[in-house]
Amino acid sequence: MPRELFANPLTDGSHSRWLDVAETAASVLRQDIVSRDASGETPHYALEVLREHNLLSLVVPLELGGSGEPWSTAAEITRIIARADAGIAHALGYHYTWVWFVSAYGTESGRAVLRRTASESLFWASIGSAFGGSGSIRAHGGGHIVNAARGFATGAPLADVLFTQTVSTDDGRLYLSAIDTASDGVSVADDWDVLGQRLSASTGISLIDVEIGPANVITILPAPGDAPTPLQSLMIPTFQLLFAYLNLGITEGALLEARDYVLERGRPWVHSSVDRSSDDPFVVNLFGQKAARVLGVSAQIGAAQTVLSALLSGEIPITPQTRGQTAELIAAAKVVSHEVGLDVTTAIFDATGARSAASQFGLDRFWRNIRTITLHDPVAYKYNELGAYVLNGDLPEPSVYR
Repeated sequence: MPRELFANPLTDGSHSRWLDVAETAASVLRQDIVSRDASGETPHYALEVLREHNLLSLVVPLELGGSGEPWSTAAEITRIIARADAGIAHALGYHYTWVWFVSAYGTESGRAVLRRTASESLFWASIGSAFGGSGSIRAHGGGHIVNAARGFATGAPLADVLFTQTVSTDDGRLYLSAIDTASDGVSVADDWDVLGQRLSASTGISLIDVEIGPANVITILPAPGDAPTPLQSLMIPTFQLLFAYLNLGITEGALLEARDYVLERGRPWVHSSVDRSSDDPFVVNLFGQKAARVLGVSAQIGAAQTVLSALLSGEIPITPQTRGQTAELIAAAKVVSHEVGLDVTTAIFDATGARSAASQFGLDRFWRNIRTITLHDPVAYKYNELGAYVLNGDLPEPSVYR
């Protein structure tokens, strides 16, 4: 199931090479995805596939031992992996984003943990929101004590390092820390039992009186409620765009797998007057309609990514205006990827027919996965946010979902 339908023919150099690596990894993950999804076991195997393909240090800078790719490459790789295995893609996209932000802050403590990430192929998860934190931190001796909890933390059972955002009880500021999951006081639950995204390993996690040293603190940001730093203000738009990429990858995977099913197993309807299901004009029309919508989403996400990349690289200054405009481009891409994803993952069964509903094919996983992901951020509020911007020029105030 190659990517030629959805590939950008203009990619070249290292970017294209890493997309090829991701395709290879995705082909491995696809081989047993139906049985792994049915079991819902923690995806240690899938993570090892990513490690074997050297994908974990992708955005670590070259001088620190990584591949030095931009976040945009990481997002494209997440999209490719999501076509095959949406759960590990979800966790991988988070990993890339945390690692990229640690790199972007450029502190010596951050650089040290990134060297370890590259040399030891470490995997990151997180506990905490970008603006309010998910716990507390206080000074203790020469270091700090952290207490935090999160009802679900994607990739937590797989993680070697936690990107932790906690509010100081001493000065009220937001501390970004990198904490090894092997530390005393870190506890990961086994409570992920959901409709979709079964393989994202989004379990609960808690940190109780975890002791960290100065080297664990990446940077210190303004207190919650204060104006965020320019880079901090881009954390949520970046995650919003990541979700659009995940939606798109799942949707592309559904369409590609439905195509393969029709070509390999499809049976023409008794009244179709054709010998092959792929010649049925209604089936052909359905694939044309859905492919057009998916390609439209891809273009919309690409446009939003171009602007976000310019902000992340410093090509465009980060101001409230540029940040707000970018956030609304991303919001538009996200809501359309939501709508198209739910439509396509449902409609594929009209093309594949009754036999494709058998559990052995697992075609339902695409709808279950995207339905679960799209519940994270109610689309009605996104419409209101975008409408207020279009009608009244209201810029979204940086927050957990904007």
